[in-house]
Amino acid sequence: MITGLTGRRWIVLEEKNRVPEFLIKKYGFVLAQLIYNRKELFNGDFDEESIYPSLHRLLDPQLFTNLESISYRIAQLIKEGKRIAIYGDYDADGITSTALLVNFLRDIGVKVKYYIPSRFFEGYGLNRNAIKKISEVADALIVVDSGTNAHSELLFARQLGLEVFVLDHHEPVSPEWRADGIHILNPKLYADINPLFKHLASVGISFYLLIMLRRALNLDMKLKPYLDIVAIGTVADVVPLSLINRIFVKKGIEEINRRKRPGIKALLEQISASSVSSFELGFNIAPRLNAAGRLDDAKKAVKLLITQDEKIGKVISSELEFLNKKRQKLTEHAFKESEKKLKKEKDFSGIVVADERWHPGIVGIVAGRLVEKYKVPSVVLSVKNGKAVGSARSIPSVNIYEIMEKHSYLFEKFGGHSLAAGLTIKTDNIPKLKELLSHTLKSMPEEETVSYIEIDMEVPLSYWTPEKVNQLKILEPFGEGNPYPKFIAKNLRISDFMTVGPTNQHLKFWLQDENKNAFPALWWNYGDKLKKLSVGMQIDIVYTPKISNWNGKIAVDFIISDVSISDMR
Repeated sequence: MITGLTGRRWIVLEEKNRVPEFLIKKYGFVLAQLIYNRKELFNGDFDEESIYPSLHRLLDPQLFTNLESISYRIAQLIKEGKRIAIYGDYDADGITSTALLVNFLRDIGVKVKYYIPSRFFEGYGLNRNAIKKISEVADALIVVDSGTNAHSELLFARQLGLEVFVLDHHEPVSPEWRADGIHILNPKLYADINPLFKHLASVGISFYLLIMLRRALNLDMKLKPYLDIVAIGTVADVVPLSLINRIFVKKGIEEINRRKRPGIKALLEQISASSVSSFELGFNIAPRLNAAGRLDDAKKAVKLLITQDEKIGKVISSELEFLNKKRQKLTEHAFKESEKKLKKEKDFSGIVVADERWHPGIVGIVAGRLVEKYKVPSVVLSVKNGKAVGSARSIPSVNIYEIMEKHSYLFEKFGGHSLAAGLTIKTDNIPKLKELLSHTLKSMPEEETVSYIEIDMEVPLSYWTPEKVNQLKILEPFGEGNPYPKFIAKNLRISDFMTVGPTNQHLKFWLQDENKNAFPALWWNYGDKLKKLSVGMQIDIVYTPKISNWNGKIAVDFIISDVSISDMR
């Protein structure tokens, strides 16, 4: 098995997935192999309806446990003219869930208010001061993207007279918990529910509520125009793109490209996007929405998504662009500082780094980058006044949430899931956390902690033309559970290479195949591998082909994921 310079072992799916002949005849060898590698995504069903999902393939909302009773209760409150408030989270899923419900309720004539807590002054989830303010202006509270485990805060809201509804997808601590007047809609509460519902982000759960509210209120209206917001939140929250989410994102992208919503239209103009794919959602749109909650006020992002005024949309999108650039600078600085700290470390079985100068809004991104680079679970903490607020990111084989839950005594607060978690910890406990993470990982079998990169198949660079790259769009949307196709190209000679980027963080190659064909390629964020490479060296690469359009010239670019030096194997 090949191991690349990133430290990951290469697994070639083609070697264990022998593609059936009928798929090759229908789609050609490359596309057939990609489809067959994703057979779980299509539930082993390779008809047109599975590969090109349509809205009528959505699971019936009546199969969603508790959805019908909750939606009919909310419909009753609407008919009675009760005042409704939405309480969202400050990340992209919470922002989009809030905006989705506000837009729908306003569109049907309901006066609705919304509240997003401050990451810096209130922290994640429900807080009593906010609930008390809401109780003065609302009769019912809908909590989105948090609340499942906030039992005392939910009971406090009831004591103040609010009827409470929770739309959430986070792991429940006590599935059996119940209270009068508190309605929790979370698919992870039910063992016997269709698992596709468990893949939904909160914004997807909120859209299912809209489907049932339309039915309960006997409304004659189309819901597809709301899928633009659903697509953004679904991709941003990195949930599996199984059937329901594939439909949401695919149809949502169609709505985004229609540019009917003023705020989204302004954002697309801000980033000069002629058309949008799942790539733009994940790497350009979601980070700008998240930047509001990370560095400033997440309500700005909600306002962008609910405004009907194009001028306001342009103003807010400009503000988000500024915040995103600031976020990028802060992230890059903290990442470099983290690496300096790590150079002093001897133990790399798990990473825990902390600093008083790091902005709490970017620690999650830094933790993600550390995981990507070092392939081990990473915790990044922002320290202030004896406490540290931070984020943990992990690799698929290590459930970081379970580790934290088992040692909950270390934390003031924590929450999340297997790959990502947020935490608050006393600074005195940081060394204990580092020791705990290191000990846990060292006690695991090596095969469970080794990082892998899954590659679809071997395809030479010379195979690709713009037309063939465009064929890959059949598999869109790409994301969690449906990764961008990755290929191996072997026996390439480095004819030249150099670092690029404002801090020389990327590598640009000029590669030659055995027929002397020349190809440019980019390796993002691995400029530090410069000293391990040299002109004339023979390498194999893992890559993804992309279409580029520079000054009207359409070509194929190759984005490298990993490099293996042929001479060293």
